[in-house]
Amino acid sequence: MLSEKFKLLIEKLINKTNKREIIWSKTHRDDEYMLKVGKSTILIDCWIDDNFQSIVELAIYNNNGDKIDGIVINEQQVDYPFLLGLHAIAKQAYYNVDETFKSIFDELDSNKVIGENKIQGLDDLI
Repeated sequence: MLSEKFKLLIEKLINKTNKREIIWSKTHRDDEYMLKVGKSTILIDCWIDDNFQSIVELAIYNNNGDKIDGIVINEQQVDYPFLLGLHAIAKQAYYNVDETFKSIFDELDSNKVIGENKIQGLDDLI
């Protein structure tokens, strides 16, 4: 069960991210995002453990890089969807998902021809 301070922190992070007032960064891990807040750092990560359960972790570090608090929740716990929601919003913000969709919709709604014969660097994806 999440403590009240973590519930409040997650709510504030979600609200401020939704208002586009937070800039999330990516770490070296596959699905981990970072936020610098003053002299502190907040990390949110999501992964599948050895038992094939989805895990979400929220960690708080001080200015010395010491982990001062955190929570780790698996998909069986009641607060999992709440923390997973923060992770999803941080990921969407980092990758500019809303802006990307808006740009695509704007292009599709226009009267101009869109697309290119060949896009450099994306050949491996096609």
